[in-house]
Amino acid sequence: MEKYLKNLYKKFLKFEKEFFIRDSAFWVGAEDLKLNKKVLGEIFENNKKSFISFLSDIKDIIYSKNVFDFILKNSVEDWDLWYYLKFLEKEKIIKVRSNSKIYLLKKEITKVIPKPQTEKEIKRKIEKKLKLRIREKEPIINLFKKFQDFVVKSEWDQMPISQGSAIFLAKKILEKIPLNGKFLFVGDDDFMSVVLTLANPKIKCLVADADEQLLKSIRILSSKFNLKIETKKVDFRKEKILGEKFIGFLTSPVYTVEGIKEFVSYGVNQCGKDGAIGFLNFGDEAVGNRILFLQDFFTKQNLIIREIIPKKIYYPWIYLHEKEDKVISKRMFSMIDPKIVKQSPKIGVSLYIFDYLPFKVKKIKVKKSIYAYV
Repeated sequence: MEKYLKNLYKKFLKFEKEFFIRDSAFWVGAEDLKLNKKVLGEIFENNKKSFISFLSDIKDIIYSKNVFDFILKNSVEDWDLWYYLKFLEKEKIIKVRSNSKIYLLKKEITKVIPKPQTEKEIKRKIEKKLKLRIREKEPIINLFKKFQDFVVKSEWDQMPISQGSAIFLAKKILEKIPLNGKFLFVGDDDFMSVVLTLANPKIKCLVADADEQLLKSIRILSSKFNLKIETKKVDFRKEKILGEKFIGFLTSPVYTVEGIKEFVSYGVNQCGKDGAIGFLNFGDEAVGNRILFLQDFFTKQNLIIREIIPKKIYYPWIYLHEKEDKVISKRMFSMIDPKIVKQSPKIGVSLYIFDYLPFKVKKIKVKKSIYAYV
C-alpha cells in the first residue's frame, strides 16, 4: 500500500502543477506579472508538499464530516481543496456528495492511514485495557505504577505530565500522523509511547532515552499489553544518527534553549526524504525572549510551525528538586491551602507541531506587487 501511496503522491504533484500553471492566470495581481511556465514551475516546486504532508491532507479529507473542514483545519482556500477533491475523484478514491460529505471508495486505504480519535475514545480504550480509571489531574506515571516500578529522578529532570495532558497529546498525534509507520520518541519519561500505542496498537514506536530503568519499564508495559514499542539507550549528545527514518517524532526536552535545540536536532536527524511531523512540548521556564533564537533555529532545521497549542498540557505538583521545590512550595503554601496547591498545575507548557520539509526552500526573485497571489 505504501508503494501505491507514493505513486499517488507523484501523480498528484504532476496534476497540481499543471493546474497551478494554468490557474495562476486567474488569480489577483497575476495578470500583470506575465510569468512564463518555467518561472511558474519553479514557484510550484518551491511550495510543493512533502509526501508526509500530502498524506496528512488526504487523511483530513477522507475522515472529514464536511469537506470544507479542510479549509479551516489547514488555513488554506477553496482552490487547494478543489485540487484534492478533483484528483481523488479522478483516482476513484472518493466520491464527493452534493451535501459536501465524502464517500470513500478505496476503503483499504484506512488500513494504513490511522483514523483520528477523540479524547473520550482514547480514554475509554486505555481504561478498558488497563482495567483502571484515568484520573486527569494525577501524574501519568501513576497510571502504570501497578505494572512496573519506575521512579522519577531529579538528575534527569524527570517530571511526568498529567494523565489528562497525555490523553490530549495522544489525540493530537493521532490526528496528525498520516501513516501507521514508525514514530520516534526522543526521550519518554511521560510514557507517551505506551499511551499512544494503547490507543492505536497498529502504530510502531521507538523510544530513545538515556535512562535504562525507564526503558526497562516501557519494555515491561510493551510486553504485557502486546505493543509495538522498541527501546534504545542513547546519549543524544554523542550518538546523532539511529540508522533508520521515522514519520514523526515527539520530544519534551529540558526547557532551556540549549536543551530544546539538542533534542529537536536529534529528532530532525532521524527524518527522511519523505518529510515528517514533529511534536515539541516546552514551557517558558528559562527561555523568555530567547524564543526569538529558537524561532530562527526551527527555520534552520527546515521546520514549519503549523500549530502552537497552549493551556492543554501541564505538569502536576511534584517534590522533585530538593532546594528549588522546597522554597517555592513554602511560598505557595503560605498563600494557598496546600491541598489545593498539590492538585493544581506546577508547570504549564505549549505543544508545538511542525512539518519537517525534506528539501530547501529557495528565494525566487519576481518583481510583483504585494497583491499578486502567485
